[in-house]
Amino acid sequence: MRIRGNVDRCEPSGVSGWVIDEDAPAVRQTVEVYLGEALLGRCVADQPRADLVAAGIGDGHVAFSLTLPPFLPVAALAGLRVVVAGSGVEMTVPTAAAPQPAAPAAARETTTTSRFGGLWIDRSDFMDRLGLKHRRGEIDDATAMALCRFVRDGYLVIPGAVPLAEVAALREELERIWADPPAGLLVETFEPDGRMKYVAPDIRHRAGATKLLDLYTVSRLAQAVTASPACMRFLSAVFEDTPKAFQQLCFWNGSQQSMHKDTAYVKIDTNPLSLAATWLALEDVQEGAGELEYYVGSHRAPDFAFGGVSKWVEGHDREHQAFVDSLHADAQAYGHVKGRFHGKAGDVLVWHADLAHGGSRITRQGQTRQSLVTHFTAGRDEPFYRRHAQHAPLERDGCVFVSQYAPVVGA
Repeated sequence: MRIRGNVDRCEPSGVSGWVIDEDAPAVRQTVEVYLGEALLGRCVADQPRADLVAAGIGDGHVAFSLTLPPFLPVAALAGLRVVVAGSGVEMTVPTAAAPQPAAPAAARETTTTSRFGGLWIDRSDFMDRLGLKHRRGEIDDATAMALCRFVRDGYLVIPGAVPLAEVAALREELERIWADPPAGLLVETFEPDGRMKYVAPDIRHRAGATKLLDLYTVSRLAQAVTASPACMRFLSAVFEDTPKAFQQLCFWNGSQQSMHKDTAYVKIDTNPLSLAATWLALEDVQEGAGELEYYVGSHRAPDFAFGGVSKWVEGHDREHQAFVDSLHADAQAYGHVKGRFHGKAGDVLVWHADLAHGGSRITRQGQTRQSLVTHFTAGRDEPFYRRHAQHAPLERDGCVFVSQYAPVVGA
């Protein structure tokens, strides 16, 4: 066999090109696309292309085009392999089609906890790099110690990260927003019929399975508390970049959500592990109010790879229960004890992308647990939704704010 061909396009939507066996030009070749060792799909190179006819490449009916799974991260493109079945030939995939965030040179030779990548804090040389940053004066003693706790446990509590006066002002603003919602603001709710929907806020559903979405799009005060100096200082160190807030959830009471890891649902296109979240207590958290709970150290457990290829559950719904079960099995196997956050108003808990966490059961009926959750990525990275929603962002107080629903107020 004398295989000749080219991969012309490699994008999240698909792979295309052409291939021919010059010893048997009439035989249509089968092309297989792999992510690592997992087969993503195969197709026959039998499509016509006028440019191939003009170039005298067989009869010109040797092109192929394969649609990739719909929720494949851009970051995964660098790991694709295009193979001509039965020939042993692996075609070169254009690397320019798979941009990756630049990593410091010293980090490129190291491994990360997850096979899907991560940040510098997830690398095997974390302590060496931390020491270097400290010696250079890039981070102070307090930040260095905070990073060590975060890497050890998968979360960090920042007491009094937001002044009580700002917390009180935000709660007052929330009352006004619920009473008279601004145009464009949405909630995700299962009220009143148990079916998930995105609708305008309705105060009758506030105490149910409901959360306000991206409050910072309409509230400058929400922006201010989200970008509190203590949080931005820590997240800037974690990301080695300006933090980007891209998804915010405002809760009236406990969610009672089962244990999960954000990486299964919250999708960062360019690096699935370039993710962290903050949980701001808008009131003192009471026992039995559906406190946030988590498995300490669970961010270092082995990856659960949906379909063998992805951190994201989309397209692999049948594996969801196995994923949830794996979190509890890992906790048992690796000794991850369960913790609960009983924070005071103004306290912030920051958690790692892969920390297993959820909402505990509410045992004190009618007890609120008002909180503001914000998901962040690095300024250089993008959430998956930015492929389709490009509302105007806002940079303020060392934080970039983006939303899939609306422009951010002040932009």
